[in-house]
Amino acid sequence: MTSSYALAGLLSGQEVQVQGATRSYDLYVPDDLGRHAVPLVFMFHGHMGSSKVMTGANQRAAPYKLWLILAQRDKFIVVAPQGEKGSDGYRGWNDCRADAKSNPPVDDVAFVDAMLTAISAHYPVDKKRIYTTGTSNGGNFSYRLAQERTRVFAAAAPVVAAMPAVNKCQPPTAPISLLIMNGTADPILPFAGGAVGRRKSDQETRGSTLSAQETVQYWTQHNGTDSKAVITELADIDADEDSSIRVARYGHGREGSEVLLYEVRGGGHTEPSLSQHYGWLYRRIVGPQNHDIEMAEVVWHFFQRHHR
Repeated sequence: MTSSYALAGLLSGQEVQVQGATRSYDLYVPDDLGRHAVPLVFMFHGHMGSSKVMTGANQRAAPYKLWLILAQRDKFIVVAPQGEKGSDGYRGWNDCRADAKSNPPVDDVAFVDAMLTAISAHYPVDKKRIYTTGTSNGGNFSYRLAQERTRVFAAAAPVVAAMPAVNKCQPPTAPISLLIMNGTADPILPFAGGAVGRRKSDQETRGSTLSAQETVQYWTQHNGTDSKAVITELADIDADEDSSIRVARYGHGREGSEVLLYEVRGGGHTEPSLSQHYGWLYRRIVGPQNHDIEMAEVVWHFFQRHHR
C-alpha cells in the first residue's frame, strides 16, 4: 500500500466554529468503515508546520502520513488539525508553556472539543479509544490535552516534546498512559530541558521545558507507576545514521496506565522513520533522524493497548 492510495480518502478543509472563529482540519476516513465504533487519532503539527505537513499532502517526506495507511489497514479515523498563527507569524498551538510568547492566544482545547463533536456526529467514533499525538509544539499541546482532557483521551504520544518548565495548565484528573519519544541530540528542544529554539531570539519567545526525564517523572508520579523502569535496547537497524533507541517502560500504574520513554540516542528534533527520510538540508536545522523504527507503527501499537 502506498501513501498516495491513503491520500485518496483525505477530506481536506473541514471547518468548525469555535468562539466565533472558523477553524479548519483535515480528516482521513478509510474505505469500508462500517457501523462499528472505531478509534480516533488526533495528530498535531509542530510550530511552523501545517496539517498538510502531517498528511504528506505537501508531497514531502512525512513520517506522520503513514498514519493514513495504518488507518486504512486497521479501520480508524485520523484528524490533522490546522493551528493558528502566533505573534511570530507561524502556525502552532497554545500549549501549557506560560513563558511561550509566540504561541497563538486562542483556545485550542475548545477547538478540539468542537472537532470531537462534529466528527462524532457523522462517524462512529469509539469514545473509549480517542488518542492524541504530535511533534514539537504539537507534542507539547498533546501534553495539554493529557492534562485538561484526561477523561477524553485514552493515551497520548508526544514526540520531540516535553512538559513546560512554567506550567499554566490544570493538572490531570485521572491516570493516562503516555509514550514519550525524544532525541538526545535535539538542537531545538533540549533533552536536558531549558529554553526552546536554536537562536537566542527564538529562545526569548518560545518558552522553556523540563528535561525528558523530569517529564517522565511527572507522569509516573501522577499515574503511580513502578518507580524503576524495564529497559529494552532496540536493534540498531541502520548503523550508518549513528543513533540508537533505548526504551524505558514504567508499568503497573493506576487504571492500567504506563509511561514509556523512547530515548533516541543521537537523534535530533525529528521523528524516527524507516521509510520517510528527511533531506540533508532539513537535517542541518533539526538534527539527525533515526531510521531504526517506524514512529507511527510504534505509537499505534501503544495506543491499541489502552482505552477508557
